[in-house]
Amino acid sequence: MRVLKTPTAVWITYIAFSLVELWLAIHFRENDVGEYHRYALLALTPPLLHHWPKEYPAMSQFIFLLPLLLPFSYRFSFALLTLVALALLLSKGMKRYGTQWGIRVLGYLSLGTIGLFSERYDIFAALFGFLAIDQALQKHWSWAWTFSVIGFLLKLFPAVFWPVFLIAEWRETRRIRWDRLVLSLLAGLAMVGFQALLASHQAFTSYRYLLNRPVEIGSLAASLTALLSHPHLFYAFGSVDVKAHGLAHIIGDTLTVVGIISWLAVFWAQWRGSLDMVEAAILTLGILLLTTKVFSAQYLIWLAPIIALKPGNLSFVLAYLLTSLGYPVGYAIPGLFPWVIYIFAARNLLLTSGFVLFVWRQIHFVSSTMLKQSLTR
Repeated sequence: MRVLKTPTAVWITYIAFSLVELWLAIHFRENDVGEYHRYALLALTPPLLHHWPKEYPAMSQFIFLLPLLLPFSYRFSFALLTLVALALLLSKGMKRYGTQWGIRVLGYLSLGTIGLFSERYDIFAALFGFLAIDQALQKHWSWAWTFSVIGFLLKLFPAVFWPVFLIAEWRETRRIRWDRLVLSLLAGLAMVGFQALLASHQAFTSYRYLLNRPVEIGSLAASLTALLSHPHLFYAFGSVDVKAHGLAHIIGDTLTVVGIISWLAVFWAQWRGSLDMVEAAILTLGILLLTTKVFSAQYLIWLAPIIALKPGNLSFVLAYLLTSLGYPVGYAIPGLFPWVIYIFAARNLLLTSGFVLFVWRQIHFVSSTMLKQSLTR
């Protein structure tokens, strides 16, 4: 057991993970990387930067251009860059949070993202999201907001940390730094303005794309729809989606309301001191994943470095494992695909129970601490 606690073991596991990912990048051709390559080539077609990704924030274009700088095939170069980003994440995190954190991160990624990790650019946004949380824990608020803004410009989701940062800094200084929030929003608008300046017809395309997407097969809305009726599956917006005579959208809209209310409850608990900043960030991101209409398998890459900051539980481990069973295994094995929506339903129920248990443990810990303090007075 002592060997498992050494940094060497983490890096050996990282090398094994990397070799598998590089092999997959060579032998299996995912559509997403081909789409990244197409965007990179279009960006370099005169007039330069006139064509931007339709489904991703504008700054993602610069990630897609990076593999062209390496002397390998685009797919292999892209895989290498994702693994470099993972190495940076592990190196930074283990210096501050220890090897057990690194083991947990690689464990989650190996269970839940082994078939798609190097085929998506989500690790770059996850890296900046984690760096934002890390800097906030060190009370380096300017850097925390800076990294979160970079992550937001790459993949949007780090913006959910902004209320958490506002509350955490208020608890420390008793000042609400609205200026940081305003500057972050202005940075997003500036990037949209830059995109519109070069290609006015593509301003806000990623936001419109997201709003117009139907209910995706991996979402909790799709899971509940499948449990209540026989859903019709169809392909659109680069994913398999769910339709059930309007039921899926009703459930999706209801979950959006539930998500907003749940966010407010988390922020209130953090404001009162019942949740620390990491716990609030984990729950805020978890609510986003479970209550929006799209929950692609790669989104668990966002969550892994942050939930690794806290001791995990079996629900999260099994949820990651079921994600791989749903995708890519469920898509690759003939005859298994009709069960994918139910595999994701089990995954989503496990994630939901995991977050509920996470909250229950924290409430129990706070209650026990307060009781002990009252008894010692």
